[in-house]
Amino acid sequence: MTGNTPLESRFFDYTGDIRIHYQASGHGPVPLVFLHGFASSHTTWHDMAGLFPSDRFTLFLLDMKGFGLSAKPRDGAYSVEDQAAILKAFIRKQGLRSVILIGHSLGGAVTLRLCLQTRGEDASFTIQKIILIDCAAYPQKLPKFFRRLRSPLIGPLVLRLIPVRKMVRTTLDKVFFDPSAVTPERIERYMRYFRGKGIPYALRATVKGIDPAAYARISESYSELSVPTLIIWGKEDRIIRLKNGLSLHEDITGSQLNILEKCGHSPHEERPAETFSAIDAFLGAE
Repeated sequence: MTGNTPLESRFFDYTGDIRIHYQASGHGPVPLVFLHGFASSHTTWHDMAGLFPSDRFTLFLLDMKGFGLSAKPRDGAYSVEDQAAILKAFIRKQGLRSVILIGHSLGGAVTLRLCLQTRGEDASFTIQKIILIDCAAYPQKLPKFFRRLRSPLIGPLVLRLIPVRKMVRTTLDKVFFDPSAVTPERIERYMRYFRGKGIPYALRATVKGIDPAAYARISESYSELSVPTLIIWGKEDRIIRLKNGLSLHEDITGSQLNILEKCGHSPHEERPAETFSAIDAFLGAE
């Protein structure tokens, strides 16, 4: 629920065989497009979505290609650039002239790519502001689980042999700082879209599409971004350490940085009220 307005599932045809799922809610004049992180889905935003007044905002919660209810084709096109192209097409399809992007982790990387791609371009839309939550902005050593997925031999075995519940529980224990946040309901939320046809392939293809060299090249351009930026980070993030948030704040001129104490990799789930307050204050600022 969002401001007493139900979230409605819809689909957008990126190409003839690639349908992208999203949820929409609200009827306000300010469109917000949300992008989740790796191995997540639109449901990651549900703890916070209901805090956005429906008369002020229209929300679009995307499932990126390969995740949630979106298509999972075996085409190998799961790079950050591929996801940014889909995001661009989605914004145009919705006829949005001005948009605010909110990206978590991998979704933050996609947000940054689109900002850089459309910089100085005579585009059909303007990115008014961006909000980056524990954003994957720099090259870094992948967590052990991700490294295993890269392997053509070990990757498929990991996803086939480890029970889904155990895989999700182990991952969430690392994502959240507060153990009490890893509730049975949250485990079920992630399990719902962590199994099924095409998901093992999409997970592996996404990890294989992460190019550290590309991240290094792109990060050199962050200083050229002029879009107002809010960076939110969990101080105890064990997936993407706070030092990355500090670097991003330094590299993006004029950016704001909000650090949440005793919070892990997903502030919008672990501390939704505080995360919303930071976003609301940023969006209300002139």
